Amino acid sequence: MTEVQTTQRDFMIPEGCPVCAADLPVRVSAAGPNGVCKHCGWIGKPRLTVTHRGFRVSYEGERA
Repeated sequence: MTEVQTTQRDFMIPEGCPVCAADLPVRVSAAGPNGVCKHCGWIGKPRLTVTHRGFRVSYEGERA
């Protein structure tokens, strides 16, 4: 039987907070990404999409 070991990863998205544009720390785990802004207190689940240029970060309710 194959075991899958999941680890969590921590990232900092420069100017990633949708409210105050502060740097946004994001933790990605098996449950998905979670972000909490240390500057204004915004809490949310950013959506991370892999593109040919790297990651695209979007938020629920955001228009493209």
